[in-house]
Amino acid sequence: MGEYYLGRSSRRTARLWVMAVCMILLVLGLWDTRNLSHQSAEFLQLPETRLVFPVIEETLTAGNMLVETFSLKAPLQVFLHSSNPPRGPLYYMHRYSPQSTLHLKQDTSNWTDWRPELKNIGDYFRYLQTPQTSCRKLKRMGGTYACKKGQEDGKNMDGQKYVCMDPPLEVVGAKDARSCLALSFGIQHDTSFDEDVADLSCEVHMFDVFDFKPPLALENGIYFHVEGLARLRHLIFYDNLNKTVSVDTLRGHYLKHHLFPRPIHILKVDIENDEWESFRDIVQDPLFDAVGQVALEVHAVGLVKGPTRHSPPSVPREKWLQALQERYDLLRMIEARGFRRALYWDNVQENYTLYDEDGSRYETAGEVLYINTNWYNVTFKQNLASDGFKFREVT
Repeated sequence: MGEYYLGRSSRRTARLWVMAVCMILLVLGLWDTRNLSHQSAEFLQLPETRLVFPVIEETLTAGNMLVETFSLKAPLQVFLHSSNPPRGPLYYMHRYSPQSTLHLKQDTSNWTDWRPELKNIGDYFRYLQTPQTSCRKLKRMGGTYACKKGQEDGKNMDGQKYVCMDPPLEVVGAKDARSCLALSFGIQHDTSFDEDVADLSCEVHMFDVFDFKPPLALENGIYFHVEGLARLRHLIFYDNLNKTVSVDTLRGHYLKHHLFPRPIHILKVDIENDEWESFRDIVQDPLFDAVGQVALEVHAVGLVKGPTRHSPPSVPREKWLQALQERYDLLRMIEARGFRRALYWDNVQENYTLYDEDGSRYETAGEVLYINTNWYNVTFKQNLASDGFKFREVT
């Protein structure tokens, strides 16, 4: 078949048609913004409203694949079940994503939607094990083979984390350590994660309350701070260390070490059950928007373990559901900021296993990888850039 050549006048006419179609689409897009609705997620007031694209409904197929469906129902609202009131309202503008046709090969007869309230303790652990988004390339960082049985994952590894290497998260492609920033809270003598992240050409700041002077901190672009992460800035006396250590909020550490205007590409938090109090501050802080992904270890060991070896559990059995509800609410607040769970696995600890009334077994420690889906939105990054943050792909 011969090629059809468009003359100059025909090409001009085609361009005019294209411009007309673009103008029509632009007008329709502006008209659609009249349908934007505001939602309060009970957080801290931002200086300006940002766009977030939330998952309205979450359903899980029998093949363990999350299906995101979008409807005209009211957006998810998250309320903190805690005696400590939040600082104030944080307002996000939500816009519904367009309807899409889903082609599923798995049986969808056993879908489960998550409710704001847990009905039983199994709901909490099933929720953790439900993926919410996917990452094109996950890379394991650090970890060592466990020598002691009962303190590892299913592959006899301990201490490893996973990092998402998707380009919008800006972990790969750093020209130097100043182009990628990682904050790592909770080291406990194991710097394998931090070493692997540094090999990505990331600047790494390690934090721990125990000053074990890691040799890794002697290398360029790697720093060690004898400080902890907390909800408030204060001093804590640790009986097991017999010393007083300074702890601070994420924002406090960020400003103290002069890290602005750099975004936090990787935030690792492994602080042995103190993550819950720390994140009560983090989820309310606008700085959380500038975090690309979070490698977080979550704990519920207080349900089966006391403060000392021979003391009863910190949480009595009749309050198990309440304690898990508070953790669940906090995780939902992380999601309300645009983060989605890409990965979860149990940390098996034989001495701290939880059994419910039916005899079902649950692990009270696990690893979660959260991805900030807002970073896949160039407009969102541009808004952060207008606040002074420096992204590689935003000018």
